[in-house]
Amino acid sequence: MMRFPSFPANAALILVASLIAGCGGSDDDTTSPTGDSASVDAVLPVGPAPSSDLDGGEEIGIGMGDINPTTAPVVSDGDTAPADTPTAAISSRLSALEEQQGDLFEEVQDKTQGLNNAMAAHVEEVAASLAALTARMEKAEAGINEANERLEALEKKITAVADQKARVASARAAARRDQPTAPFLLTGVESRGGIDYVGVTPRSATGLADIRFMAIGDQYQGWVLSGISERFATFKVRRETVTVPFSSSDPAP
Repeated sequence: MMRFPSFPANAALILVASLIAGCGGSDDDTTSPTGDSASVDAVLPVGPAPSSDLDGGEEIGIGMGDINPTTAPVVSDGDTAPADTPTAAISSRLSALEEQQGDLFEEVQDKTQGLNNAMAAHVEEVAASLAALTARMEKAEAGINEANERLEALEKKITAVADQKARVASARAAARRDQPTAPFLLTGVESRGGIDYVGVTPRSATGLADIRFMAIGDQYQGWVLSGISERFATFKVRRETVTVPFSSSDPAP
């Protein structure tokens, strides 16, 4: 099996062009596709044909200067390509980005810690304010409860006084309804020898001759005079005290 040496890309193109030029000069085909037999020679310079002994690695003249393919850098199938500049640049960039990332991470940590500290201080301040507000609310609630208790006590007292007044009024009304009615009228008070007398006349009296004067302790139809005032006189009757007003004045309360 014939093995060909490896050439650079430009040298291989030039070699192929030289082979085509050499073939174009044969007697079999003296015309080019355009009708000009020298057009190929004009386009691609013709040099000596490459040696047939390609395994020997000899120098080959290809018409465009003497190029020694054995002196050109050859990369065999088993060799690895050397590290190029873009890879080093990418590696340097990655290192810079990693360093920048570390700086950013530390900055974020510092800011986060600052925010946490500020938040903790704010939370403590809010908690203190809330505690003070709670204490004020409790104090206000205690004051409201005390005021409610006092109000309830006052309402109970007012209710008791109102009930008492109602009971007294009812008792007085009942007493007025139940007390006996005097069978006479009082005409007035007359003083004789320093003693007051009450003029009493029967309800059926027709003249002054029916008037009778009573001093305290006197009795008339079972009614005993017990007291005299400007507007009324009091009598004892059936173990009760009855107030009888003078006929010229309003009834006593």
